[in-house]
Amino acid sequence: MKKPLNIKALAKGMRVEDKAKLLFADRNKRAETSGKEGLLTPEEEKALIEDAQDLHQIRKLNSLNRLYNIACMMFLDMQTACLNFRLAEGVLTRILTGMILVGEADDAMGQVIYEMASKGYSEKQLDEKEVQKKVDKKASGLRSRYKRGGLSKIFDYFEPSLREDSYFSVNKQIKSQPNKLLQKAFMRTLRDAKAYKKQVYQWKYIESKAGIDLLGDRERKIIDGYTKDVDDFIKLDGHLRLIKMYAEFTDKGLLKIKKLEEPRYISAVKDMEKACRLTKKEKTKAESEIEDVIHKKHD
Repeated sequence: MKKPLNIKALAKGMRVEDKAKLLFADRNKRAETSGKEGLLTPEEEKALIEDAQDLHQIRKLNSLNRLYNIACMMFLDMQTACLNFRLAEGVLTRILTGMILVGEADDAMGQVIYEMASKGYSEKQLDEKEVQKKVDKKASGLRSRYKRGGLSKIFDYFEPSLREDSYFSVNKQIKSQPNKLLQKAFMRTLRDAKAYKKQVYQWKYIESKAGIDLLGDRERKIIDGYTKDVDDFIKLDGHLRLIKMYAEFTDKGLLKIKKLEEPRYISAVKDMEKACRLTKKEKTKAESEIEDVIHKKHD
């Protein structure tokens, strides 16, 4: 059985940073257990403070304590920033889901129209240019007759829609832009992802100023979970992979990128790491904001 540490004895001559680590670890434990558990007894905490007074460490300890309090506030800010990101990504996911479902329905409808328009022609006849023109014309008429508005228009992959032309047009070139709702939702999610990354940068900056860890293991694990969500978005994997399609179309010269609803949409999709990375200017501003908080005088 290990002998418990004698904190009162160890406190004598202890570095102020080590005292701060013990005090902050105690606070983090109490916060985690709603005050039911702690790492220090009142006598041990008193011994740490008294030794800090004897060694003229109080000023430094107060400075570290201020940084600790700011870090705790930053943790709340990170939670808010991640919540905003998750809400924005949820909207983006719903738009993508609507686009996929409507797209599948339109493809099914297009196949039915093709079968109706080509009825009566043999496969050999369908290879003939003149017959194909007749089929295209008939298909266009059928599509007009069965044209759907509402959700089909809102969740089309492109705007203006490419489905207004003949379903079988072989000379079709994409001269529209990605769904405008998708562009807006994507850029909103990207901005919220970057806002979260700024909060994390500021938290790390505070800890670099302190020279010690300020937040506890529980808070760090939560932050790791938030960061994974944001990193997954940046990779555009899974259900977000469809978004990469527009960048590929642009590279092939099929998609017009002038006057996009969101001018930075295509460049962001092409390089998500860069789009979400804080610039040197943004980092300097983030540090300046924290310095203002650190040196702000109490009212």
